[in-house]
Amino acid sequence: MQNNEISLDLYTDEEVQQGIQEIFQHEKFMAGMKAFLPQKLFEHIVNVKDNVKSIYDFQANITKPFLTTIQEISISNLSVSGLENLNKDDKYLFISNHRDIVLDSAYLNLLLFENQISTSQIAIGDNLMKNRASEILFLINKSFVVKREGTPRELYAHSIELANYIQRMIFEKIDSVWIAQREGRAKDGNDQTQPGLLKMISLSGGKMLKEHFQSLKVVPVSISYEFDPTGLLKTQEYLNKKNDPNFKKSFKEDLNNMLLGIRGKKGKVHFNFGKPLNEELEVLDSAKNGKQKLEFLTKIIDRSIHTNYQLNPINYVAYDWLHDSTVFSNKYSFEENEKYTQFFQDQISQLSEEEKDDGRQYLLAMYANPVKNANQYED
Repeated sequence: MQNNEISLDLYTDEEVQQGIQEIFQHEKFMAGMKAFLPQKLFEHIVNVKDNVKSIYDFQANITKPFLTTIQEISISNLSVSGLENLNKDDKYLFISNHRDIVLDSAYLNLLLFENQISTSQIAIGDNLMKNRASEILFLINKSFVVKREGTPRELYAHSIELANYIQRMIFEKIDSVWIAQREGRAKDGNDQTQPGLLKMISLSGGKMLKEHFQSLKVVPVSISYEFDPTGLLKTQEYLNKKNDPNFKKSFKEDLNNMLLGIRGKKGKVHFNFGKPLNEELEVLDSAKNGKQKLEFLTKIIDRSIHTNYQLNPINYVAYDWLHDSTVFSNKYSFEENEKYTQFFQDQISQLSEEEKDDGRQYLLAMYANPVKNANQYED
């Protein structure tokens, strides 16, 4: 691979076939894939692997069939809006809310691919790089690595490299870039952009924060899932951390989250591409200092994400149940209320008796917070 600024580089077209062969030589990884994937899909991948000669080939002949199969298994409707905001000749910095470890960026790229728009590079945490096969798989799929561990000096140096890399991809029109609005998923459904992320991105732009983010063509992306198949796992993790502040998930637990997120029931899934931020950023000129500029920028991105959710009846049922209200009773039918109430009760029943009250609050908030966030701008 090329020796670029980023510690783990993307694969070039010339390296793709070698990478695929290396994946297939990883016996443990392949055994897991064979057990996890539907037989027809696994056989398809085996049959086409030798003819995949480029990143485009890989995304067209392996990634797309994989995602299409997962869509058939777990998604009742995949939809998209806002593509008219994108110019096919431009490159963008997509900043989205983050709900699923793998599928947020994967389906974003699938939707771009199916609409003849170049797929984006994907920023992923180094916690996912646990074996050579998964590392190759991510890199062939246009992922680059964000380091999460190291000394403060090492992490700062990496942040500068990362910011410069993102800028170069967009300024030189090499690729768009996707990055989540925060480190890790928003496990409670409360999508809030981390100012630290924006500060990292700003490291390549000097003191001209407004002009820098305008030139990066930032597009907020709002992702909505009707059901979170990992909702109960997220709830249990919250309860474990509440009972033991030192609790830390194992890699096996991360893997289980990933696999359940992929195959578990998601219902309706919607992606909205907002307008590239431009005039909205003029308000940054009124900020008193750099910190306030970042705060303003954070609120602008959050507003776009929050107001472009596709909310489902389950979100309104959760809000009303959580708050013991009927504020949004016009958003769901009697039958929908019965259906989703039963869904939550089934989830909560799997918790221990002493955890049910806290677990219920957390689980309902996970689905209710998008309603709360979307409606804060209505006045």
